[in-house]
Amino acid sequence: MKLEDAWKKFLKEIIENGEKHEKDDGDVLLESLINHCFIDNVLNQYGNQNITTEMFLDMIRQGVFNIKDYPMKDIALYDYVTSIDDTSIRANKNFETGEDKFTYTYPNRIFNMTDRDSDFMVDQFNLMTSRLSERFGGSSGSNRAVANIYSATRDCDMKDIPCLQILQATIRHDELILHCFFRSNDCYGAFPSNMLFLNYLGLKLVDRLKKDYPSLKFKGISYNSSSLHIYKHDLEAAKKVIE
Repeated sequence: MKLEDAWKKFLKEIIENGEKHEKDDGDVLLESLINHCFIDNVLNQYGNQNITTEMFLDMIRQGVFNIKDYPMKDIALYDYVTSIDDTSIRANKNFETGEDKFTYTYPNRIFNMTDRDSDFMVDQFNLMTSRLSERFGGSSGSNRAVANIYSATRDCDMKDIPCLQILQATIRHDELILHCFFRSNDCYGAFPSNMLFLNYLGLKLVDRLKKDYPSLKFKGISYNSSSLHIYKHDLEAAKKVIE
């Protein structure tokens, strides 16, 4: 399924069948609790065999993947997707106060996962690729190429914990699928940009594994979430999308 079609399908299902729910922070939303779809690599329609990750980013910047009624477009969308390349821990600091601006970022959790109150750090992107790479003792048939975004030691007493919980990459028939699970996902305001972010991550995994598997291609994203929702303040805008 194309990304825009998946977005509109989920919006329609939530508007027509979603249940009203008040979160523990007081926000009111319509939500669906069982959600799954397969989203094709957005480059498939452009012949992704010859398109690099750099070309993909240029296409985002040029507005190729803009969705008419989605609020994030062009440079804002580009900045969000390329945030995955900023793996600096310092990028998460307020330089005036020294305090964390956010309790987590996805790049930190994927590339710089640290334990609480210790020097332990693991690059989960490298871990995923090594478990799939024959050069590093892995296998294309591995089911162990997993990255945890949630950290029990870091998040146990945090009010804000990651919406994206887990990633897994699998390779079958020279095609890589990136599987994801969100505990909570803002369908109207975040779903498309989240998927483009993960599409970029999938392309980066394929780039890293090309030496092992020259014919490897990124097939797409297996998306799963529990609470997929539309906030009350976005409801009228979401209705216009599917009219």
